[in-house]
Amino acid sequence: MKALRIPEASPGKAAYDELVTGQGTIRYHWQGLLSVVRSLPDGGFAGRVERARQQLVEGGATGVATPDGASPVEAWALEGLPLIVSPSDWRVLEDGLAQRARLLDALLADVYGPQRLLAERVLPPALLQANPHFLRPCHSPGATPPKRHLVTYAADVVHMPDGSWAVLADHTQAPAGGGYALHIRRTLARALPEAFRAVAVREIGPFYEQWRETLAELAPDGGGNPLVALLTAGPYAQTYVEQVFLARALGMTLVEGADLTVRTEGVALKTLEGLKHVDVLLRRLDSAYCDPLELRADSTLGVTGLLGAARSGSVTVANALGSGAIETPALAPFLPGLARRLLGEELQLPAVDVWWLGEKPALDHALAQFDSLVFRPAFDAAHAATAATAIVGSDPRALYDRVRARPADWVAQHRLAPSMAPSWTADGLRPEPLVLRLFAIARDDGYMVMPGGVARTPAADPLTQPGRLDGQLRDIWVLAEDDADVVIPSTARFQRLAIQRGVDLQSRIADNLFWLGRYTERLDNTARLIRAALSRLALGPMGPRDQAELRQLTRALADMGLISASEAMAPPDSVLLIQTLTRFTGDGRPIAEILRAIKRLAASTRDRLSADMIATLDALLGAVTRRLAQARGDVDRLLAALGDLIRFVATFAGLSQENVTRGSGWRFLDIGRRLERAYFTCRGVLSPFTQTPMVWESAMRLALELCDSTITYRTRYLGALEPAPTLDLVLLDDSNPRAVAFQLHAIHHHLDELGRATGSEVAFPAAQHVGALHDAVMLFARDERAWRHEGLALAQLRHALDRLETGLGQLSDELTRHYFSLVPAAHALGQPTA
Repeated sequence: MKALRIPEASPGKAAYDELVTGQGTIRYHWQGLLSVVRSLPDGGFAGRVERARQQLVEGGATGVATPDGASPVEAWALEGLPLIVSPSDWRVLEDGLAQRARLLDALLADVYGPQRLLAERVLPPALLQANPHFLRPCHSPGATPPKRHLVTYAADVVHMPDGSWAVLADHTQAPAGGGYALHIRRTLARALPEAFRAVAVREIGPFYEQWRETLAELAPDGGGNPLVALLTAGPYAQTYVEQVFLARALGMTLVEGADLTVRTEGVALKTLEGLKHVDVLLRRLDSAYCDPLELRADSTLGVTGLLGAARSGSVTVANALGSGAIETPALAPFLPGLARRLLGEELQLPAVDVWWLGEKPALDHALAQFDSLVFRPAFDAAHAATAATAIVGSDPRALYDRVRARPADWVAQHRLAPSMAPSWTADGLRPEPLVLRLFAIARDDGYMVMPGGVARTPAADPLTQPGRLDGQLRDIWVLAEDDADVVIPSTARFQRLAIQRGVDLQSRIADNLFWLGRYTERLDNTARLIRAALSRLALGPMGPRDQAELRQLTRALADMGLISASEAMAPPDSVLLIQTLTRFTGDGRPIAEILRAIKRLAASTRDRLSADMIATLDALLGAVTRRLAQARGDVDRLLAALGDLIRFVATFAGLSQENVTRGSGWRFLDIGRRLERAYFTCRGVLSPFTQTPMVWESAMRLALELCDSTITYRTRYLGALEPAPTLDLVLLDDSNPRAVAFQLHAIHHHLDELGRATGSEVAFPAAQHVGALHDAVMLFARDERAWRHEGLALAQLRHALDRLETGLGQLSDELTRHYFSLVPAAHALGQPTA
């Protein structure tokens, strides 16, 4: 097949203007939106856009989490003005994209099936054999073929200078952006309701309903209420937040590879209630990483045996594994001929002019115009495009030699001039280049195209990493021709779903929520200890009582592993101690590490927390992090920042109580908090009580302060401090949410409920521990001489606290083994008896 097509038109034409015609008039389909913008009061539109941008930032939509727990990197920003597409333009795009999706699906079926196109030399073998995205293990003619190879499809489209449309890039691997399209549309609908009332914009909601139906129909058994999951690379993926939005919109479970396992009957989701069979996986993970057994052995993101399960037909993977093989731009010159061969039709929506240099005429043409062309790797879409004139500090001849040496690895094309659309700035409208990301979903024998999408103003040349979604993103509004286009009736039918209260929770999510609870409570405990110590240093010259209390606080900090023993022994008024306490917020220090862990865990559980909760957490975490950075070395500022930390934890606790359903996830979150609080009271708050009774007066004051129970004690007992009432309040009082007994009873209740929900119980002798603490406290209620001099009460208290600390550690290990890692208990092997 001859693929070369060299246009005679000059590449230097002016870009197409989306807003203004060649006669300088506003295009008719923009006039309704601009009328709404002009009708708003001065600054009205700018204020609306800024609020919408702020909502997206606060909701974490524009950020990408980093593994080190630092603040998310902003990947994109919202452009307030949508792109308006006329009905006539949309008919061209819709028909062209639907046909293109059918063509690529048929191509995948042949490439991973009979390979007739190769046998008939319609397709050059080098386009597959040299393509790293063509996965040979997926080519198994005897296996059960997928119902559809290409279930979801996206294309980057540009408006050419002559007004025609052309495809810049095909996305058949794991198309991204569908979640952003819906989220941006909803954000703009809240910010500009007048525009949606004045402009007849086609709805995109029905597209997601069809997407949900299509995935359900792809289940191997073809009926019932199948379990559909979205497979993600994890919270550090470039588009993880978009995947969370998409999973919510489609009503599916967001899973990582570690959540899944392959059994004889297929792929199963590891939940607290056992293994749940997965029917369909909508993957957002590149094919090569999906199965370390048959594909990339170094992948830690996939599921061992997934390819075998897909091959057997026990699970449907959408898109089919290996579908990224046809994303190469080198395929573009062959698509017109393939459309005639596979569909019997002429290709309606061509690609931008590109030449695969594996053919000699194309190579000769490219080398002859070397200085005026852009060269791109044929099989690495993520690699930057390179122009000879853009090479600085090196000889352009090096690129020439690379292309000449391995021409089949390269494609060449002229520089791209995408259309220009108005962008809103403080100084008025400014033209910006645009690339459209449009989406299609399999439906019956064809494809349904979303009447909208995401348009982007690239951060760099649009030929550089065309698959990325960065720069400025905007909504795409397709105008309706009549009322029938505005709302497309759904074909969904109600199913008789059994009412249920329990929710299948992945073991990984339960583990993350448990540790999120522990780390937030640990942050509160650490902040309270440091604040108590710093507040005494900030008072100026300290009296004997303040020095005694500070000494006990530093020992408690050492007992909790927050400072070293030598630092704890520093004199109370020494420079060393002041430096130790004011360095707590530095990198590598406890507070910074705890905050980093909280950010990481919050990112990992994002799909299980409400949007309001995520926005509040992100805003508060950002604020306290900035306050801590500004307070470094300043005692007064640090005290204020520590107060912010304590209030952040209180806000988090309130949100978890009021905004999270009382399911298994919430129980693990609360168990983590309760376990950490009980441990802190035993190890940090009451450690002075295990010392000589000479320090107990100050120890009692500190215990009440750290347990936030001073007001309660004064209300009950006025000013008299005695050990028995103090210990009763912080250890045994069920009405005190800071008391150890309160924590133990809450843990016991949660474990009972989890046992009933999952059918698997973890035992914890809460009543025994409370009883031992009660017996010890009662000894302090006797004659003072009995506990001050005889030592029985002190020894029993130490013993009860030590046993409880050990029990809490064992409980944490047992929860991990029983619910999170799902590893059976270890048993010692002994010699057999005769």
